[in-house]
Amino acid sequence: MLWIAVTLPLLSLEAVKPLEPLPDGSLAKPNRCESGDAASQPLGAENVTEARCYALADHAHILVPDFDALRAGVHAGHSRSYALALAPGLKVLAADAARETQAFEAMALALLTYTPKVSLAHAHTLLLEVGSGLRLFGGLRALLSRVSATVAEFGYTARIACGPTAWGAWLLAQAHADRQGHRWHVIKETSLARVLDRVSVSLLPVAQAHRDAFAHVGCTTLADLRQLPRSGVVRRFGSGILDLLAQAYGTRPDPRESFRAPASFHAQLELPSRVDNADALLFAARRLIVQLAGWLSAHHAALSGYTLLLEHELASRHAPKTSSLKVAWAIPSRDAEHLIWLLREKLNQTVLVAPVIELKLVADQIGEYAGRSDTLFPMPESDGDSIARLLERLSARLGPENVLQMSVQDDHRPERAMRVEAYQAQAFSRKKRSSAKTRTKIKADKTWLTDELQHAALESVHADGDATTQAEQAERTAHPVHLSRQSDKASDAKSSHLFVTQPADAQASLDLPDSALPSQPRPVWMLDKPLRLMMRDQRPIYRRPLKMLTRTERIEAGWWDGNRVERDYYVAADDCGHMFWVYRERLTGEWYLQGLFG
Repeated sequence: MLWIAVTLPLLSLEAVKPLEPLPDGSLAKPNRCESGDAASQPLGAENVTEARCYALADHAHILVPDFDALRAGVHAGHSRSYALALAPGLKVLAADAARETQAFEAMALALLTYTPKVSLAHAHTLLLEVGSGLRLFGGLRALLSRVSATVAEFGYTARIACGPTAWGAWLLAQAHADRQGHRWHVIKETSLARVLDRVSVSLLPVAQAHRDAFAHVGCTTLADLRQLPRSGVVRRFGSGILDLLAQAYGTRPDPRESFRAPASFHAQLELPSRVDNADALLFAARRLIVQLAGWLSAHHAALSGYTLLLEHELASRHAPKTSSLKVAWAIPSRDAEHLIWLLREKLNQTVLVAPVIELKLVADQIGEYAGRSDTLFPMPESDGDSIARLLERLSARLGPENVLQMSVQDDHRPERAMRVEAYQAQAFSRKKRSSAKTRTKIKADKTWLTDELQHAALESVHADGDATTQAEQAERTAHPVHLSRQSDKASDAKSSHLFVTQPADAQASLDLPDSALPSQPRPVWMLDKPLRLMMRDQRPIYRRPLKMLTRTERIEAGWWDGNRVERDYYVAADDCGHMFWVYRERLTGEWYLQGLFG
């Protein structure tokens, strides 16, 4: 087993620390701010005279300062007045247990993307069991980088360590946060004991009185604690410390309860100030989408669309309180980067009706996630996925009304057989999935049709009054039959009879071809509206007299929608070799030009 420990040493402060607007209008966690108007000067400008920093405090003392406050000399335990004297730009914040718990669980939900075994531990530490999924993410180094990037999406300060045991990884993460030692990533169990022996006993999750007692007896490291008599340690400190050490060193099992994702996803984020620009909402929305990706991974689900609800400040009486922004795509996905990219393109085209003060994310198009297995050779389906991704990106950037798609309709009327409409991601995805089943369905229908033809032929043979011996009939019944029409000459005499023959390879003769029956060609260029043709000597004229080249193709359809047509179609040509697609109205006898061949 291998555990990754992610400790958030400043979560109590960062949970209540506000997001502040940067000069470009986006929201971010401020590391340094300027005196005067913060939005009028760029970060890191040379004329910065005063740093704005934050600290968590109670009614009298500083509890947790941030890094800027530490650089100014503010430390935990200082009085509020002394801290303000050291850093005049210090912003003192009060702790909020509810927001702290919400931020901690949101971080756990986001880390479910990498493993379903995420445990909530002491001191705002998350423990991830990743031993079985290292190959999936490209190894430990790549996985640590991705976990660090996910934490950075929230703007939190994190210290990450890993070890073969859960408590061992927890202790190494605390040592990393306290800057003790130089090795915080341990993979092999053989080297875990050697690294943990150098960890200070002050990092153990015990009471302060126990830490003072360890210092009085000269016990500074875990190695010193392990050398003490067990009976004396149990009598003075209880057995919990020895149990923790045994689990950390891997000599005792450590069963843990994993964090469970809620049954339904609901995430919201209150903005610290009003936002007037839609592009500035992206940083705040990234937090919600990263949580959504972890929730989808925990439920083995994928998403084909979501809705971002924007709570507006009521600037006027007629301003709406809530507006929605819908984002959809073709292939169901749970990739956070893909979802964020689509939202960025959507926000670039959005104009806010009023300033936004809160965001809510609603996942309303959830389906099962079909994982893909790696293959030696690429499959043809991957090309379709790439095309769908390209189309949805074009639709997100240019707008769905500017990306058109042609769809075939089940209608024999040429003017209604094809439709051009705005690109719809879900419709394209359904069409792609259904095309994979078409060939299997055709083969099944062909087998059923062959059996029906055999049965009909046998019934026709038995019902026929021809002089056929019983032996011949029995032989025909016992073997497959082949159906064939008479020739044109013989059909004059017996056009309604079916001839039953016994071919050499009967089964091969019953296999119908995969291609469709031949039909008259269709032109590439179809006119938007059929052009009425003049007549001369009982022949239609389009600049020159036209000659019919094909037999009649009759189309009668549309009686169900009130647009009935009764037409006879022909492929015609003039004396220069130009070919046209024309038809004659059966009721009026008028000729029309429908299309032109290239």
